[in-house]
Amino acid sequence: MTKTKAGLVAAAALLLTLVPMWVTLSAWLKHEQVLVEQAAGNDAMNLAIAFEEHIQSVVRYADALVQDIREDVIEDPSEFEEIVKEETQVYGDMVAQVAVIDAQGKLVYSSLGPVNGTVDLSGREHFQVHRNNPSQDKLFISKPVLGRISGIWSMQFTRPILDKGKFAGVFVLSIPVSFFTDFYQKINVGPNGLIALVGQDGVPRAAASKVGVNTALDGIVLARHEPYFASDKPPQGLYRGLSALDKKDSLVAYRRLMQAELVVLVQLSPVEYLASFNERRQFLLFSAAAISLLLVAFAVFIYFATRLHLGNTAALKQSHSALRQLVSIDALTGARSRSDFLNALDNEFSRAKRHGTELSLIWLDLDHFKRVNDTFGHPIGDIVLKQVATLCNGVLRAHDVFGRLGGEEFGVVLAHTSGVDALEVAEKLRVTIEAAIIQTDRGPLQITISCGVASLSLAGDSPSQLIVRADDALYSAKHAGRNRARAAPACVEQPTQSQGRSADW
Repeated sequence: MTKTKAGLVAAAALLLTLVPMWVTLSAWLKHEQVLVEQAAGNDAMNLAIAFEEHIQSVVRYADALVQDIREDVIEDPSEFEEIVKEETQVYGDMVAQVAVIDAQGKLVYSSLGPVNGTVDLSGREHFQVHRNNPSQDKLFISKPVLGRISGIWSMQFTRPILDKGKFAGVFVLSIPVSFFTDFYQKINVGPNGLIALVGQDGVPRAAASKVGVNTALDGIVLARHEPYFASDKPPQGLYRGLSALDKKDSLVAYRRLMQAELVVLVQLSPVEYLASFNERRQFLLFSAAAISLLLVAFAVFIYFATRLHLGNTAALKQSHSALRQLVSIDALTGARSRSDFLNALDNEFSRAKRHGTELSLIWLDLDHFKRVNDTFGHPIGDIVLKQVATLCNGVLRAHDVFGRLGGEEFGVVLAHTSGVDALEVAEKLRVTIEAAIIQTDRGPLQITISCGVASLSLAGDSPSQLIVRADDALYSAKHAGRNRARAAPACVEQPTQSQGRSADW
């Protein structure tokens, strides 16, 4: 027996030191990783905002230049070349070429020099868009194309030329792709990071990283299901996953430019922004392992010391008491366990009977909780249960007894509370949970609850009868359509309707 007791003491000492240390370390590491991820997300989004503003300014300047030159040319064709020269000098490397295409798709002017021979551009997308929509005087930004005169890859910023309302050609401003990639390369997003400009048609316009221009994107079209293309998604956001651009695990910040029909993407590599954290993590784990070995040695010492000097069982009784206290709390939600809750109900019931005070019981259950587990998995279901418990505790008083009865079912004991007041409390719980957005790794979720309320009112009542009446009221709420609170018929007069989806209590 002494050996057993000594072993228990040694094991308890080991667990009481090792487990908290490792649990604390694990929690801290998870928290730190979350903070690093959040910081990286903020950095990515800030870069995306900066690039969005850069692209917006380029689009504004390019469109203003296109319209200014087009207007001047229409007013004074004889000064066309001089106007082009003066206007484009201001923008330097931003402008690769200014060109004019006639109504048949033939190149009739290029700022790079005389047009020799016939250059047919009728097959170009930027010509066809304006020819097929002659009534729309709208800026169009093309996919990167290889210029037949300039010989460089550029994006075409174009507007139609209209003669008395009829389509007379296309005015073209070519901006080299290198203008964007050179700018991107100045920003350090890491060797595996990436900055890209993608059209909402799925075709990349430009992409580059700190180490160079990404040339592996030529000819690819991104899938339309990506979040930065989806019309039902916000115009800006963050997500972590496999990048459609380079098939690497990435943290991606995107911002959608609606008028320009472009998307700015900033990708950061988790391997890079988590590198420092991973180094700290390895050091801390190694240190914790060394401390654990020392604690094991210390536990062995305690074992032999306890075998020699153990004279009573006070320490074991204290440990037993601590374990009983742990059993009284539901490990997942922090609410009282079923057995402790029922014991508290018995005590409050006896006190109410003895002093003639009011007592009410709320039985609540999460609606369609099985769907959450089946659809998103049990880890997400656990997050929902914990959040619901937190929300309930935020509504209840400090001395109210809140417990988890099993699965998705909870109970509340309300001392000195009438049935009418208890029904109001149940309604507050229902409204609070219905309005809450529960954030999970699988996205935000919303859930509802149904409540049954019973109060102490009968001379021959008992805790079990109170539970039965509350459970019957809960069943009635479920049967009536869920997401509502109902009182046991014999308890209180039904109050005025105040429920969200249905006015029926």
